[in-house]
Amino acid sequence: MLLPAPDGTASPVQAGFSVPKKKFRSSVKRHRIRRLMVEVWRHHKHTLHAAIPPGQQLHLFLIFTDTKLPDLALVQKAIVAGVDKLAAILQPPAATDTAQQP
Repeated sequence: MLLPAPDGTASPVQAGFSVPKKKFRSSVKRHRIRRLMVEVWRHHKHTLHAAIPPGQQLHLFLIFTDTKLPDLALVQKAIVAGVDKLAAILQPPAATDTAQQP
């Protein structure tokens, strides 16, 4: 959700992370997955920060839906793909030069 940024906002993106208890009963496993998600986000959020228009703030919530315990590579692949796709959507269309050259 892209909203107007309140005055004094520290970050153009607010992100939340969730791992459902229904999929992973053990809190140790849930927290491990969440820590992996947060770590990958921390390393790749700059891609999305650059795409946010000035004066706007993106609210993002990531929910892990798989039933198997992932490794770092799988989480990284999924989050990077999502961040890149979202950044492409948020990027303003490139200005094309329609003026004719003599």
